Amino acid sequence: MSQFNNNDYVLRHTLAVRLFHWSLVLGFLPAGFTGALLFLRPFLAPYLPGIFTNAAIMHLMMQIHIIGAWILTLGCVLFFIFQYKKVGAFLHEIFDWTKRDIDWMKVFGGYPQKILFNKEVPVPPMGKINSGQKMMGVMVFFGGIIIILTGWVLYLALPLVPKEIAWYADKIHLIVGLGLLACVCGGHIPLGMYNWKEFICMFTNGRIRVNDSTHHHPLWVEHDLEKVKD
Repeated sequence: MSQFNNNDYVLRHTLAVRLFHWSLVLGFLPAGFTGALLFLRPFLAPYLPGIFTNAAIMHLMMQIHIIGAWILTLGCVLFFIFQYKKVGAFLHEIFDWTKRDIDWMKVFGGYPQKILFNKEVPVPPMGKINSGQKMMGVMVFFGGIIIILTGWVLYLALPLVPKEIAWYADKIHLIVGLGLLACVCGGHIPLGMYNWKEFICMFTNGRIRVNDSTHHHPLWVEHDLEKVKD
């Protein structure tokens, strides 16, 4: 850590990690939003008949949903194959919970107090990812596998599987997909944008100033910066 000054830029996210996140943005979000709209079609059609009773628009939504699914699937498969060491390290980290993580969750990382009341509360120090990101990582890992597998069953194997399996695949795909979409859009993205410099770091060159990570990730700054390589 002594080799870095506060204004030095260090690599926080490698190119592979950034490309993977872009595949989530370009794959999961379009698939998620179109899937939600297709599910809500019966409820929205009376209010927006020009959109939700238009066969061409509904077909376009389904095509976007399928293209998003392809992007998401390819991004995940390629990342798991070529970055398996990073996947293993990530899984080890998101499943490694200590008392510090429990204490972080008790105050929700201090975000509600800071955002709603402009009040700072003591927050346990975190490493490269915080406890909320760990929890999100667990949900995305299992949820992503579920929606990808059930989605491809519905898309490719529907004529081949028993009706009962197709019915369960459809319901599981819907429930897990909507749940993930709500968590990503209601929590992960807003909090990511709240930490704007880290958000920009993920989707641009992956670099961040040491000083910009000290507050939220002091253990990473203190112990792991020397392990980061370009």
